[in-house]
Amino acid sequence: MTRRVSILAYSLAIGLVLLGLQSWGVAVGLVERHVVSRIEDRTGLKVTSLEHASIVLLPLPRVELSRVSFRQHDGLLSGKALQLKARARLLPLLAGRLSFDRIDLVSPEIDATVSGRDDELSEWLAPPLAYLTSLTNQSRIVIISGSVFARAEGAIRTILRDVNLIIEDRDPEEPIIASGSVTWRGVATDLSVVWPVAGERARLSLSATSERMNLRLDGIRSGLREPVFNGQLSLSTRSLPDLFAWFGETPRLAPAIGQLSITAEAQIKSNEISLSNASAVLDGDRLDGAIMLGEAGQRWSLSGTLAGATLDLGRMTNRLGLPKPGTGLANPTPLEFEAWTAHDIDLRVSVDAARLGGARLSDVATQLLVKKGRFEAGLLRATAYGGSVKGRLLASAAPNAIDVKLQGNLDRINLGQSATDLPELPKLSGQGNLQFALDGTGTTAEAVLASLNGKASLSLRQGELGGFAFIDLLRRAERNPVAALREWRQGKTPFDSASATANVADGIATITDAQMTGPTYRLTLAGQAFLQQGWIEMAGQLAQQSGSLTVPLVLQGPLEGPSLALNSDATLRPAGSTLPNLLTR
Repeated sequence: MTRRVSILAYSLAIGLVLLGLQSWGVAVGLVERHVVSRIEDRTGLKVTSLEHASIVLLPLPRVELSRVSFRQHDGLLSGKALQLKARARLLPLLAGRLSFDRIDLVSPEIDATVSGRDDELSEWLAPPLAYLTSLTNQSRIVIISGSVFARAEGAIRTILRDVNLIIEDRDPEEPIIASGSVTWRGVATDLSVVWPVAGERARLSLSATSERMNLRLDGIRSGLREPVFNGQLSLSTRSLPDLFAWFGETPRLAPAIGQLSITAEAQIKSNEISLSNASAVLDGDRLDGAIMLGEAGQRWSLSGTLAGATLDLGRMTNRLGLPKPGTGLANPTPLEFEAWTAHDIDLRVSVDAARLGGARLSDVATQLLVKKGRFEAGLLRATAYGGSVKGRLLASAAPNAIDVKLQGNLDRINLGQSATDLPELPKLSGQGNLQFALDGTGTTAEAVLASLNGKASLSLRQGELGGFAFIDLLRRAERNPVAALREWRQGKTPFDSASATANVADGIATITDAQMTGPTYRLTLAGQAFLQQGWIEMAGQLAQQSGSLTVPLVLQGPLEGPSLALNSDATLRPAGSTLPNLLTR
């Protein structure tokens, strides 16, 4: 080949390349006859309008439509896109046939008509899935920087933004395979889906990864009319309340759990999810068993039986933000009973060891029963510090109020063993029993406390009271009343028995016969505890078992930590003395 011919050939090749790289405008009528019909055939979307069409030959032949409007034949899907790019298959094109292997929708805005019955994710996804299922000749569809609007009765129910998806090409009987990312309610989520459209038994796979959750389903879908999924499920979230809030739900009990992960063998039906061989990790505590989640009308139901090694019950109850006595007097705390009983729950949990407000429990069995108008939580069985513990809270709806019942029984508890775990308790040792049965009514926590009625009793034997030297106090007071003021809040006082009984009426516990006795002394107290205010006021006397000396005392302060002091308003009189009050401030 001569130089002149070579230069001519190269020039011609470069010219052809440059021409191929150019975008060539095409008459709209020609595009409608040959190109648009092929695009409709491969996407199932009818192009209703376009602003401009062009053909690019290199590096691969493609057709570009600008500012395109489209809709599905039944009208459930419609929208517009900044561009629609259709990449032609090279071999069919060389044979004179136009066929596309990939169709890109650039910056589309897609409207999906939903039923409008429920604001549920399944309802919002139903139209796109129905559209994809109906396709019989689908190319690969790529959505770039799109938005999907779910509309019902003209109103937008939800929006998927930043939609970047690849939907693989498929034949009619093959599954829908899609992957990519979307942003829903401000949270970016990576998705991967294998969704069967035919066959009595077909593989189904779904994974969704975001800052709210990691979800994966792998298994088999059986049946066509009433499909059932059987397979492996795994779900994890850093915050269960945040996950529920993302889906628009705010269950009142959800804050009890923070981090959660579940793996299980799942069976999923239209209104029911059954999890067997389930392993749930709640903030590091693992529970194994079976769980069932169902839907009946507008109410969800949760039931299950779980068992594990450890569980922090105290952490869970603290997260619920339950009101404490005396903290809500200025702004009463509504009980929100409808929110507490919005879902049906029948959950039983047993663990080898549990923590409750610092206390260590073993061999623990708990139960939570919730139905419309009824809430019941029970500590059915627990062993603690050599004894046993039981408790029950029952709340039920009443006309214009809520009836609340509280019951508890602590039997043969060794208080000395609990001192390390419960430093906030009085420095007591010995074996003790506590029983109480209270009931009240109201619409706020403060009203219930103010209406409580019932009884409570406490008994202790063979122990010590730390922080007080009653025997030394009596000895000094007998010799020198002034010396009684010094150093009596140190040391320990042994006792043979201690007991108290309270009658509760309208939120006030009246204690008339509280006493503690030792070899040489006797302490008696009487007064009242105001449950709504969380305050106690009692007056007492410390007296010799043999002798006439008495020392006046007062117990006063908040219920969780009252102080015991000498009563400066009373008179201390040693035997035979006529001294006036020596404790006057």
